[in-house]
Amino acid sequence: MPGSIPTDLITGFLSFLFTILILSYVVGDNPAFRLAIHAFVGVSAGYVAVVVLQQIIVDKLLLPLASGDLLQRVINVFPLFLSLLLMGKVFARTEAFGRPVVALLVGVGTASAVTGAILGTIFPQILASAQPFDLQVHSDSTLGGVAGNFLTGSIAMFGTIVTLAYFQFTVLGKNPSGKRGRVMNFFAMLGQIFIAITLGAIFAGILAASLTALIDRIQSLVLFVEQILSNFIS
Repeated sequence: MPGSIPTDLITGFLSFLFTILILSYVVGDNPAFRLAIHAFVGVSAGYVAVVVLQQIIVDKLLLPLASGDLLQRVINVFPLFLSLLLMGKVFARTEAFGRPVVALLVGVGTASAVTGAILGTIFPQILASAQPFDLQVHSDSTLGGVAGNFLTGSIAMFGTIVTLAYFQFTVLGKNPSGKRGRVMNFFAMLGQIFIAITLGAIFAGILAASLTALIDRIQSLVLFVEQILSNFIS
């Protein structure tokens, strides 16, 4: 259509505008920054609501109840019943009906989180710490390769032990003073050094990722301004 504004131009202008609004936080909290944050939260909440409505309520609950077989309908009656009970939390008089559903959600969520932490973090970390000492895993069977793997595994194991020692606060004796012994205090100090190194590396990674995103955002702004200027000049 003649005279219509290209979609890329509108998208680029909105991106440019909201980037400037977010970067205005450099001078302090201001209405422009709060406007951008409110818009971001509103759009995110609306997007999540639409996704939940379409992919969960409609696709996984209402459609199986309307057009599924008998087994699917029977299975979906249970979550539908629990959803209706959960809606009772909205009103004070019916709030008690939603408590069992909330307890079920918290229990299942906690069990899933604990299981995920054990199977997805603790066990893999233990296996990864023991892997440098397994000679059959590594293809480099030379003396230097074996020594390097052993040194790496020893440092990782030592760092794990002293880091755990930092969180050890057991007090023994009839008159506990609340202080560690000399040996545990030494290992705790070494653990504190390992924790500081780890947090420093994590912060450096986050800072590098943030700077990369900032550079990419500035580059996109520069390209957008160049495109606008080239259109006016031509």
